Amino acid sequence: MTTAKKTLSWNATGAVLATMVPQFAQSQRWNEYRVWDIWEETVGEALARKARPTKIRNGKLFVTVSNSVMMQELQFAKVMLREQLNKKLGASVVRDIMFVIGRVSDRVLRQSIPAQRPLPVYSEIPVPHLSRPELAAAFSRLLEARRKRLLQKGERRGGITARESSKTV
Repeated sequence: MTTAKKTLSWNATGAVLATMVPQFAQSQRWNEYRVWDIWEETVGEALARKARPTKIRNGKLFVTVSNSVMMQELQFAKVMLREQLNKKLGASVVRDIMFVIGRVSDRVLRQSIPAQRPLPVYSEIPVPHLSRPELAAAFSRLLEARRKRLLQKGERRGGITARESSKTV
């Protein structure tokens, strides 16, 4: 009797899955799941915030929409939307689209929201030049009242702290 030595080698996970389930990689279901990957690219960022695919069954895509107005607009664009999705998928995967009103969950979009600039400290805000002296005086009193209120609260957001108050007074 001869014993054969087994050599162990590492294979990529994709290759293992392809050999174990060869029909899955080429199946219709695989293309159906790709709808979620291409949704935002197909409909645009603004629409993707208001409408999201929920499920797909037998070529019928169910899309949850945030409100009835958006649902009506999407009904008019249903054929064009279906054609664009199928074009990007490379096959006739989506045969029909059903819109349902519901809560569209928030998600992080691919592009991050730019950071806002911090507001200047109130002590740095100059009183604008006004032609009427009574308006200039009223505006000065308004800014001073805001400074005092922020000092009492001890807030730093856009306001001044007690240390800054002693520097500016």
